[in-house]
Amino acid sequence: MDDLGFNKIAGAVLATGLGIMILMKLPAILMPDADESIAYKVGPIETTTVEADVDLPFPQADWVAAMDAAKGAKVFKKCTSCHNVEDGGANGTGPNLYAVVGADKASHADYSYSAALDALPGEWTYENLDGYLEKPSAYAPGTKMNFIGLKKPADRAAVIEYLRVNGSQSLAKPEPAVAELEISTPLEEPIVETEQSMEEPPVDVTDETVVEPTE
Repeated sequence: MDDLGFNKIAGAVLATGLGIMILMKLPAILMPDADESIAYKVGPIETTTVEADVDLPFPQADWVAAMDAAKGAKVFKKCTSCHNVEDGGANGTGPNLYAVVGADKASHADYSYSAALDALPGEWTYENLDGYLEKPSAYAPGTKMNFIGLKKPADRAAVIEYLRVNGSQSLAKPEPAVAELEISTPLEEPIVETEQSMEEPPVDVTDETVVEPTE
């Protein structure tokens, strides 16, 4: 091979190498501010726990477990200035509460109730008593009972049990209520059946020209 042929080959190799280098540097030249950070990162998936507010039915197991007559007698001492639980006991500033659990509201004889309590329908169920003892003025706006209420559910449950054993023993303790969760399932999309055409597809018929051989 002469020098001219060698120079041509060497020049071609150098030109190819230079072209590759230019192609490798071209993105950095054209986009100098490009972000070189990793676009995708492999790692643990972060999960978020969403707590939904659920209104639990009354009573829950902890409320039933707190129904302690002995403790209720101690808490009831806050009420003795207005009420008593003696069988046949006299009314005080408030009505006698013997056998009040399960009785009709505002039904104790010889006591003048406020219009707010007279207007309340129904019975003194466990749930109604719990709501009333929590805050009387909120449960029956306008009531004459000037009592701030029992804020602790356990105290209310204990007092109600104390009232139950004083005249309402025939009324059984409540069973803990079980929350029922509604689970909705997405509706399936209706399946639309289409009738396929029974017609046969048209046949492309090409005229054939018969060419007879010539002698």
